[in-house]
Amino acid sequence: MKTNTSTKSNKYIYIILGIWIVITLLRVIFHQPWYDEAHAYMMAQQLSLLDIIAQMKFEGHTFVWYLLLMPFAKADLWYPYPMLILNWIFMLLAMIIFLKKAPFHPITKTIVTFSYPFLAQLPVIARCYAIGVLCLFLLTDLYYKKLEHPLLYSLLIFISANTSVMALFGSFAFGIVFTYDLIKAALEDKINKKFFTGSFVILALCAVMIFWQLGGANADFISPNNNFLQNILTFFTGVWKPITVLNIVSAAFLFFAVPCFCFRDKKIFLIYLIPIVCLLYVFNFTYGGTFHHYVFLLIYTLIPLWLINNRREKGFWGKIIEVFIGLLFFGQIFSVIPYQPNTYNSASRFMADNFLSEINNARVILTVEADKRLIPYAENSDIYFYCSATKADSESTIYETPLCEYGRAVILPSWLHKSLSDKKDNYVITVVNDKISENGFVLEDKNYKMRFEPYKILNKTYGMFKLIETTNK
Repeated sequence: MKTNTSTKSNKYIYIILGIWIVITLLRVIFHQPWYDEAHAYMMAQQLSLLDIIAQMKFEGHTFVWYLLLMPFAKADLWYPYPMLILNWIFMLLAMIIFLKKAPFHPITKTIVTFSYPFLAQLPVIARCYAIGVLCLFLLTDLYYKKLEHPLLYSLLIFISANTSVMALFGSFAFGIVFTYDLIKAALEDKINKKFFTGSFVILALCAVMIFWQLGGANADFISPNNNFLQNILTFFTGVWKPITVLNIVSAAFLFFAVPCFCFRDKKIFLIYLIPIVCLLYVFNFTYGGTFHHYVFLLIYTLIPLWLINNRREKGFWGKIIEVFIGLLFFGQIFSVIPYQPNTYNSASRFMADNFLSEINNARVILTVEADKRLIPYAENSDIYFYCSATKADSESTIYETPLCEYGRAVILPSWLHKSLSDKKDNYVITVVNDKISENGFVLEDKNYKMRFEPYKILNKTYGMFKLIETTNK
């Protein structure tokens, strides 16, 4: 009977996984990279590993994803597919671990699998998060066997911590518990000294790498949108009000119920508490975050229940909590719809098709930081940064803000003139406001007078303008 039940369960898992594979692969094939995705690829292509590590404090991430991209990026192999497929493989492995190992009801597993984070975001958007989720799931699955495989466990902590700050917080929690158990086992002579020493060397190296990469990050990293409360409410908003209410009620219940449920096991309580507190602190005081960061709040709610259910029977409260986790992820199935334009139709490709598709052998000058999303698609034109007057594919400008002053309302002619070409047509991409008209505009100072006419305007708020005439005073 048990064998028959296990066989049915495995068949069900294979069916769910097969459907997930088909849907996500189709999404990956037709996905055009966001600026953030292309940005990481370009860094891997043009910077050395030491340069990347030094740059991480500005990125808010850690180096492993960039390192993995390097062989493909430096060889210039079929961009963007190696990056997309690599990310998808990591998420496929994470889903296999979850579906095969997580001690949840098949219905719960199905809901989680087809929720927004696991169906639409993590496998499709090729960033550093999928590999972190895979490592966190492996750390969770091996938690009760960690002293049997201490080198492997410490290596997983190292890799996970060096994928992103979001995964770093969970890795830190697992690392604290693992270090305590490791020292205790050594004092009780229950672990081989070579394994003990090797594990400590890996953990110490991990700490050094994190301080090297993120030291001083708070001073240099500025959030573009620090309204966490507004952002998180938007994240939980569904396509209709009952779903929004379901998401908020489920999240509020789990926020109080999960720590109470974990409290009897102090180690699992720490594994829940540390990443949640760290995330909330960062979102409130350092970086407001967006929806692809908030999914880690859901993941760090899922992990402690996974750990407890692996050790003992769920009991009444365990079943209730699992029901609410199912409801929360059920709401995320419907929350995917508002995000579809961003997730499945890249703004980067949309911008390029509108602004660059008919431009040949021209110079396009960017005045807004977000315009760097155009860089991967600029095959027939030069892309230059206003103010720095440097080409957008040079190492020194891949990650720097191309503005003299962030958010400046007026383009300065004396700065802009440095970027102009004498041999090519010149275009400027900028916002439309009270001083930059969608019908064209004139820039003038004591040195230059420049007249622009509109080339293409998007939604009357953003446009590309052609330089018609320049006069030296």
